[in-house]
Order: sequence, then C-alpha cells, then structure tokens
Amino acid sequence: DGVLPADETLRTMLNIARNSTARIQRLVNSLLDISRLESGQPIADQYAIDPLVLIREALRDVEPSAAGRHQTLENKAVGVLPLIWVDVDMTHRVFINLLENAIKYTPSGGRVEIGAQTTSGTSVKFWVRDNGPGISVSDRERIFEKFTRLRGKDGPSGLGVGLAFCKLAVQGHGGQIW
Repeated sequence: DGVLPADETLRTMLNIARNSTARIQRLVNSLLDISRLESGQPIADQYAIDPLVLIREALRDVEPSAAGRHQTLENKAVGVLPLIWVDVDMTHRVFINLLENAIKYTPSGGRVEIGAQTTSGTSVKFWVRDNGPGISVSDRERIFEKFTRLRGKDGPSGLGVGLAFCKLAVQGHGGQIW
C-alpha cells in the first residue's frame, strides 16, 4: 500500500539529511576556495592519487540524484592512469559539480558519463558527457563566470557558482577546462 516500515522510513530520512548536509558543506568549501583562488593563493594540500578512485567516489556520491531521475551513470575511465598530484577534496568537488550539472540538465531517463584517458605521457584528460540540451557556443565561456545562470526561472535551480569554482580549481592545478 505504499507505506514503508518505520525503520526504512527513518533510514530514508537520514540518507536525505546526510546528502543535504554534504551538499551544503561542498558549497561552503567551494565558496571559500573561490575566494582563496581569486586572491591568488596557491593550492597547498596536494597529494598523489589514482584518478580512478576519484571518479568512483564522485559517481557514488551523485548516484542517488541520477537514480531519482532514472538516469544511467557510466564510468568510461578505463585502463591504467598515472597518479595525479591534486588537492583531493577540491578535485572531488569539481567532479561532483560537473556530474550534478549533467544530471540536472539531462532529461529523465537520460545518460551521463564521466571518463578519463592519458594524454601526452603523464597528463590525464577528464570529461563529463550527457545527452541533455547542450550549451550554445555563445555561452560556453560565460558559464564559468560567477553567479551566471543560463536557464530562466523555470529551469533547474542553482546559485551559479559551481562552474566558476570548477574553472578556478582546475586552473589552480595547472589544467584547462572547457
């Protein structure tokens, strides 16, 4: 009859609270990092990590959102990749932001993928791809500006800081984002 047992209801509510708290914490940390990176502070806490671990953890964290929209998440990172020297938490938040944007703008039942491959020896190229509406050529640079939102009031909600954070974080690590 659609009623969950009390312990299952409590577990569901706790999962929602945990996910919401993690989102708020990521947002606060990203806002603080934007401020630091804009002021020219270097990224201090960098460690060597397997990029496949970062991708798996990001997919695990966004899986409930994708499942709620009946979307398929695909991990296209295959093979052995070199360790990358990054701020692990910051890079994790970049992946989460990119994946959440893809999920947000991809229709119900759609597909979102993340992948990685080695380029030029020791560099790693990452991508997030979806089958959503895409971004017009004229907006592709503008989306990385703080507080920029492309969709009107009827589109998905957000503050417009996620991609600005991603750009600053990636550039702070010596990378490029497009």
